[in-house]
Amino acid sequence: MDQHLETFVMQSEAESPIDGTARVGMELRQVREQLGWPLPDMAATLRIRLPYLEAIERGDLSTLPGVAYQTGFIRTYAQALGLDGDEILRRFRAEGSSFAAKAHLSFLAPIPDRAVPTGAIVLLSVILVLAGYGLWYRHTAAQARLAAAIPSVPTELAPLAVPPKPPTTSPPVTPPTTAAVSAPLSPPVAAPAVTPPAVVAAPPTPDLVIQASADDWVEVQDAKGNILFSKVLHAGDSWPVPDLPGLVMTVGNAGATIISNNGKASAPLGNPGVPLHNYQLTPAIAAGTSTTPPPKTN
Repeated sequence: MDQHLETFVMQSEAESPIDGTARVGMELRQVREQLGWPLPDMAATLRIRLPYLEAIERGDLSTLPGVAYQTGFIRTYAQALGLDGDEILRRFRAEGSSFAAKAHLSFLAPIPDRAVPTGAIVLLSVILVLAGYGLWYRHTAAQARLAAAIPSVPTELAPLAVPPKPPTTSPPVTPPTTAAVSAPLSPPVAAPAVTPPAVVAAPPTPDLVIQASADDWVEVQDAKGNILFSKVLHAGDSWPVPDLPGLVMTVGNAGATIISNNGKASAPLGNPGVPLHNYQLTPAIAAGTSTTPPPKTN
């Protein structure tokens, strides 16, 4: 908020007979009217229902849906006007009791652990080890008895037993004949050429970038009036401008708005706290020019 708006709010506090949250809401309304922004336009821009903004300007926060919504709506609305959202929240809480108190969460108490005695754990481990050893011993003994029960081959049937197959050996290598040795050698086949991998070009960097040196509400619309970006940028935040024709920008703090073109930062677009409307970011579309690319011809 610039010096003129701050003086206006201080005068309103000294002269207004209204007290409590109604006075804070009235001051927000006066700041908005000084900026020349209609409340329905603010509701459409901030995506907040118009009755909620009207309730904030009346100081009647009981109609807002809950604590989280009250905090978010008030902070967003105040920042859009170029004010300190946290300070406005503090004034709402300090000026009246209609601001909902913070919700207190109650958690179930944890059930105390009933520790198992150490001796029981040791005894259970010993039982499991003994049971496993018993199962292994029974299985080994059964395998031994089964092997002992298989009779050997009788003597009269020994000639009929199938002898074991000899291991497979590789066939002998036949030395090449004289004719084969004297045959002309074929020329070696050239290896196919290896195509080097294509070099992937780095993605292009945006030409225009909106930068903020302090808290700054920024809104960008395309040539048809569609909102492409609407947010409060803080110090150090930036937003790359898409390569589209006819983009216009509206900001709440021109002194904190800097346009960077190909890495070269411009001077601030105005004085600190002063709003700026319909700033032309990209050239407008010429009359009769179509944005649709021409069809490809063979």
